[in-house]
Amino acid sequence: ELLVAIGIFSMLSVMAYSGLKTVLDARDANQKIAERVAEIQIAMLRLNNDLQQAVERTVRDAFGTPLPSMMTLQTGESSLEWTRSGYSNPGKFNRSNLQRVAYKLKENNLVRVTWPVLDRTQGTEPVESILISEIESLEWNFNDQTNTASSSWPTTAAVSANRITELPRAVELTIDFDDIGKIRRVILLP
Repeated sequence: ELLVAIGIFSMLSVMAYSGLKTVLDARDANQKIAERVAEIQIAMLRLNNDLQQAVERTVRDAFGTPLPSMMTLQTGESSLEWTRSGYSNPGKFNRSNLQRVAYKLKENNLVRVTWPVLDRTQGTEPVESILISEIESLEWNFNDQTNTASSSWPTTAAVSANRITELPRAVELTIDFDDIGKIRRVILLP
């Protein structure tokens, strides 16, 4: 009788353990998905806030060349750079409330880049922070004031007319993730 009881108890223990393992695995998978969604939501909120504060202010690069208020970069990376207002100054330093920011795809990460000054010198170092990891691709699209779509900004027509301070009406960002697929976000600018 004792052997039969031990055998039955062993079978019940194996069944209970396999059920518990399934529940724990599902909990871990759900936790990873929740963390991933939170990472994406925080990055999209940051991007939305930066774009909502875009201003028509050109800057100069390290060599003194004027740069548009907003521009896509043709450096092999999918990136967008612009000037924004609302740069907080809790230390009451003698500086502008404007800031130059960029978002770019770097080594499969969405990276936010900021510069400490608007008009850079050759020693100006940007600050980079990773917002989202494990990105397969990133694509920017723009709608101008006439609702004409473009994959680069400023448009060639705006550059030829020397309207480099002009901002788009809307910015569309499409991110293709390795694990969750594509996310498309359209942000209207003020």
